[in-house]
Amino acid sequence: MTRNYYYLVAGLPDLFLDQDKKDFSYLRLKEEVMENVHPADYEQVELLHLPYDNENFLNSLFKRNLSFTPLGKYPKELFDELDESITLLPAYMQEFYKDYTGKGKDDEEELPASLDEPNLNPEVKFNNLFYSYVLKRGNKFIADWYSFLRDYQNILSALSARKLGVDIAGQLVGDSPMVEALTRSQAPDFGLKREVEYIDKLLQITEASSLLEREKHLDVFKWDIADDLAAWDYFNINKVMSFLIKANIINRWSKLDPAVGEQLFQKLVTDLQSSYQVSNK
Repeated sequence: MTRNYYYLVAGLPDLFLDQDKKDFSYLRLKEEVMENVHPADYEQVELLHLPYDNENFLNSLFKRNLSFTPLGKYPKELFDELDESITLLPAYMQEFYKDYTGKGKDDEEELPASLDEPNLNPEVKFNNLFYSYVLKRGNKFIADWYSFLRDYQNILSALSARKLGVDIAGQLVGDSPMVEALTRSQAPDFGLKREVEYIDKLLQITEASSLLEREKHLDVFKWDIADDLAAWDYFNINKVMSFLIKANIINRWSKLDPAVGEQLFQKLVTDLQSSYQVSNK
């Protein structure tokens, strides 16, 4: 069943605009969504934010001493005491924790085969488990978004490895034909032009000499993907999640470069106005 959130979607730009640009709270926006959508739909929103939980989990497990981010589902206390709270976290975190630490591991328990791959670094093993988990549980928007993110990150990793002259084997997530091509192909586009329609665009962006410009164009690129994935959704949870992805990009740039953040905010308002005009025809 598809639920529509007419008032929420129509009011999202105002929720964003009403907040002080210097103290924008994406967390407040996320909480507003939680209060106004069906619990089953909010489960999809939580899947969208799992990368923040992943960051907190790995930060704790690898003792990176980084700041906790509150944008995920799980509170800081769980990550502070992993030994006691691991069973309260998602299955893929539990599996990785058992394999990495050896704690709570039953000799007869069968963990995913990807954990036995000797050539994979720990974080790649973790991401294999994560993507397998989220792709099975998400709706079409979530599945398409995470499939894109996985492939996007793999391509960027392969390009970086090529420029640095290092071996990419064991650094890519998944075991798809794309991973095989990224590992072995010497072609400028890794021979992926037919399979990945955005490969030329991505190659062009990564050639930017300015790191700031490169990051800006990569975020705009992800913005456009999120927009395209919800192109035919006007008031449902997919439109809300597409908005959240873009709002989070704006939030990031408002802190990094206020001028870019302002440009992206105006783009968001224009995009929403355009979508309303189409939906009302």
